Amino acid sequence: MRYLFLIMVFFASGAHAQEIQVQLQGKAKGTPIILSNIGDTLSVRVWTGTGTIRGLKKEDFILTQDADTATILTFEELTTGSTADVAFTFVLDNSGSMFNTYDSLTTYLDEFIDLIGDGATANVITFDNVERKPTYEGVRRNRIFLALSGFTEDKQEMKDFWHFYDTIRSDFTPLYDGTLSGLQAIRDRRKKGDVARHDIVMVITDGSDNISSTTLSELEELTEVMKITLYTVSYRSEPDRKLAWLVKKTGGRHYDAESIKVLAESLRDLRKQFTSAYRIVYSFPSKGAGTK
Repeated sequence: MRYLFLIMVFFASGAHAQEIQVQLQGKAKGTPIILSNIGDTLSVRVWTGTGTIRGLKKEDFILTQDADTATILTFEELTTGSTADVAFTFVLDNSGSMFNTYDSLTTYLDEFIDLIGDGATANVITFDNVERKPTYEGVRRNRIFLALSGFTEDKQEMKDFWHFYDTIRSDFTPLYDGTLSGLQAIRDRRKKGDVARHDIVMVITDGSDNISSTTLSELEELTEVMKITLYTVSYRSEPDRKLAWLVKKTGGRHYDAESIKVLAESLRDLRKQFTSAYRIVYSFPSKGAGTK
């Protein structure tokens, strides 16, 4: 009977540990999401409608369990933890004007993927001048197609897909059609039940759309309905600033990268923006033998 009692206590303690609550206090705003709770260590990511919150301090957090409040022993911000709560959609411009830049872009994206931690899923969209698969989508003019990798958690599969296009360039830039296809793929994934992830749509280009049948207002309406935040990186120029306008409407952020170096820095900042988390080591008050 003594052994049975010990086993019951063990399972009761484990169940009780799952009831820990994480909240922000003071001026800190956002929704804390517990990524893991192992022993006395929590991994927490704080989301808002436009991304994660970076730069928080341990004083911004309060950890409770029933009527008890924990003491935070150590606190650290990380950018390499689990990303199982994130889904990325990359829309990559590989038009002719990106001929000397696309190779560098894919190298920076390799680094992006290597450092985001495990668990994220991603869909990659780029342009093609050949209909290589029956799933490729045509745009308004002939011989321009949208290539989608489909959502995958396999990092090497993501890399293989965008590196396949290292030497393939399209004559036009169907950015809006590509972004629309990305949004539709997110909608389809959610319909299959994968609804808990935070969707991040990133468009990387060196110019403006010049072929799409999709309009900017259609993208605005769909991102609003789906509650999608858009992030864009414009390499060297975007004359009409339309993408920057759309990003602002969705609450996202637009980066102007005037050089290869700034392009790399922009992608690193974006990676940290979406993968920032906090590792918290905590301790609850000890309960005496007679405490109920």
